[in-house]
Amino acid sequence: MAGVFLFKIARTIECVHYAEASAVVAHWESLSTDECCAAIERGSEECRRLGARSWIVDLTRNPGVPTQEALNWMGTTGVELARKNGVRAVINVHGDSVLASMGSKRWTRSASEAGLATYDTRTLADALALAAEVAAGRAG
Repeated sequence: MAGVFLFKIARTIECVHYAEASAVVAHWESLSTDECCAAIERGSEECRRLGARSWIVDLTRNPGVPTQEALNWMGTTGVELARKNGVRAVINVHGDSVLASMGSKRWTRSASEAGLATYDTRTLADALALAAEVAAGRAG
Protein backbone atom coordinates (compact mmCIF):
# COMPACT_ATOMS: atom_id res chain seq x y z
CA MET A 1 0.00 0.00 0.00
CA ALA A 2 1.51 3.30 -1.05
CA GLY A 3 0.88 6.61 0.66
CA VAL A 4 0.67 10.13 -0.75
CA PHE A 5 2.53 12.90 1.04
CA LEU A 6 0.22 15.62 2.40
CA PHE A 7 2.32 18.03 4.46
CA LYS A 8 5.24 18.41 6.83
CA ILE A 9 5.79 20.78 9.73
CA ALA A 10 9.51 20.89 10.45
CA ARG A 11 10.61 19.11 13.62
CA THR A 12 6.98 18.21 14.42
CA ILE A 13 5.05 16.02 11.98
CA GLU A 14 4.75 14.56 8.51
CA CYS A 15 1.34 13.44 7.26
CA VAL A 16 0.66 10.88 4.56
CA HIS A 17 -2.66 9.73 3.08
CA TYR A 18 -3.35 6.06 2.40
CA ALA A 19 -6.47 6.02 0.24
CA GLU A 20 -6.80 2.20 0.24
CA ALA A 21 -7.09 2.24 4.04
CA SER A 22 -9.08 5.51 4.21
CA ALA A 23 -6.48 6.82 6.66
CA VAL A 24 -4.19 9.74 7.31
CA VAL A 25 -0.95 8.78 9.05
CA ALA A 26 0.71 11.31 11.33
CA HIS A 27 4.41 10.45 11.64
CA TRP A 28 5.32 12.43 14.76
CA GLU A 29 8.84 13.76 15.22
CA SER A 30 7.96 15.81 18.31
CA LEU A 31 4.81 16.20 20.34
CA SER A 32 6.33 18.96 22.47
CA THR A 33 6.63 21.73 19.85
CA ASP A 34 4.47 24.84 19.70
CA GLU A 35 3.02 23.53 16.42
CA CYS A 36 1.65 20.31 17.91
CA CYS A 37 -2.01 21.38 18.12
CA ALA A 38 -1.91 23.17 14.76
CA ALA A 39 -0.56 19.97 13.22
CA ILE A 40 -3.48 17.97 14.63
CA GLU A 41 -5.94 20.59 13.37
CA ARG A 42 -4.46 20.51 9.88
CA GLY A 43 -4.36 16.71 9.85
CA SER A 44 -7.99 16.56 10.92
CA GLU A 45 -8.95 18.90 8.10
CA GLU A 46 -7.08 16.66 5.66
CA CYS A 47 -9.09 13.70 6.95
CA ARG A 48 -12.30 15.57 6.09
CA ARG A 49 -11.05 16.69 2.68
CA LEU A 50 -9.95 13.17 1.74
CA GLY A 51 -12.76 11.23 3.42
CA ALA A 52 -10.33 9.42 5.72
CA ARG A 53 -12.03 7.52 8.52
CA SER A 54 -8.91 6.78 10.60
CA TRP A 55 -6.19 9.02 12.05
CA ILE A 56 -3.10 6.89 12.58
CA VAL A 57 -0.69 8.28 15.19
CA ASP A 58 2.82 6.96 14.48
CA LEU A 59 4.88 7.26 17.67
CA THR A 60 7.77 5.04 16.54
CA ARG A 61 10.17 8.00 16.25
CA ASN A 62 9.91 8.55 20.02
CA PRO A 63 8.37 12.05 19.77
CA GLY A 64 8.30 12.75 23.50
CA VAL A 65 5.24 14.01 25.31
CA PRO A 66 3.02 17.03 24.71
CA THR A 67 2.78 19.89 27.19
CA GLN A 68 -0.05 19.71 29.68
CA GLU A 69 -1.83 22.49 27.78
CA ALA A 70 -1.50 20.61 24.48
CA LEU A 71 -2.64 17.39 26.12
CA ASN A 72 -5.77 19.12 27.43
CA TRP A 73 -6.42 20.57 23.96
CA MET A 74 -6.01 17.12 22.37
CA GLY A 75 -8.55 15.59 24.75
CA THR A 76 -11.18 18.26 24.08
CA THR A 77 -10.84 20.40 20.96
CA GLY A 78 -8.69 17.85 19.10
CA VAL A 79 -11.18 15.04 19.66
CA GLU A 80 -14.09 17.32 18.70
CA LEU A 81 -12.32 18.29 15.46
CA ALA A 82 -11.64 14.68 14.58
CA ARG A 83 -15.30 13.72 15.03
CA LYS A 84 -16.51 16.81 13.14
CA ASN A 85 -14.18 15.94 10.26
CA GLY A 86 -15.43 12.36 9.90
CA VAL A 87 -12.75 10.44 11.78
CA ARG A 88 -14.18 7.29 13.38
CA ALA A 89 -10.99 5.75 14.76
CA VAL A 90 -7.66 6.79 16.26
CA ILE A 91 -5.01 4.12 15.81
CA ASN A 92 -1.72 4.43 17.71
CA VAL A 93 1.47 2.81 16.41
CA HIS A 94 3.83 2.31 19.33
CA GLY A 95 6.54 0.13 17.88
CA ASP A 96 8.64 -1.19 20.74
CA SER A 97 8.35 1.95 22.89
CA VAL A 98 6.80 1.34 26.30
CA LEU A 99 6.97 5.09 26.95
CA ALA A 100 4.95 5.86 23.81
CA SER A 101 2.39 3.27 24.81
CA MET A 102 2.01 4.71 28.30
CA GLY A 103 1.89 8.32 27.08
CA SER A 104 -0.80 7.77 24.47
CA LYS A 105 -3.20 6.27 27.01
CA ARG A 106 -4.22 9.75 28.19
CA TRP A 107 -5.35 11.12 24.83
CA THR A 108 -6.73 7.76 23.78
CA ARG A 109 -8.99 7.71 26.84
CA SER A 110 -10.44 11.12 25.88
CA ALA A 111 -11.05 9.95 22.32
CA SER A 112 -12.80 6.80 23.53
CA GLU A 113 -14.97 8.74 25.94
CA ALA A 114 -16.03 11.01 23.05
CA GLY A 115 -17.16 8.05 20.96
CA LEU A 116 -14.16 7.42 18.73
CA ALA A 117 -12.86 3.89 18.38
CA THR A 118 -9.27 3.65 19.63
CA TYR A 119 -6.67 1.00 18.95
CA ASP A 120 -3.02 0.30 19.73
CA THR A 121 -0.72 -1.45 17.27
CA ARG A 122 2.99 -2.18 17.00
CA THR A 123 3.47 -1.61 13.27
CA LEU A 124 2.24 0.75 10.57
CA ALA A 125 1.20 -2.25 8.47
CA ASP A 126 -1.05 -3.47 11.31
CA ALA A 127 -2.51 0.02 11.72
CA LEU A 128 -3.26 0.34 8.00
CA ALA A 129 -4.94 -3.08 7.94
CA LEU A 130 -7.06 -2.06 10.92
CA ALA A 131 -7.92 1.28 9.25
CA ALA A 132 -9.14 -0.61 6.18
CA GLU A 133 -11.41 -2.63 8.49
CA VAL A 134 -12.74 0.60 10.00
CA ALA A 135 -13.42 2.03 6.54
CA ALA A 136 -15.26 -1.16 5.53
CA GLY A 137 -17.43 -0.98 8.64
CA ARG A 138 -15.98 -4.17 10.16
CA ALA A 139 -14.27 -2.33 13.04
CA GLY A 140 -14.74 0.97 14.83
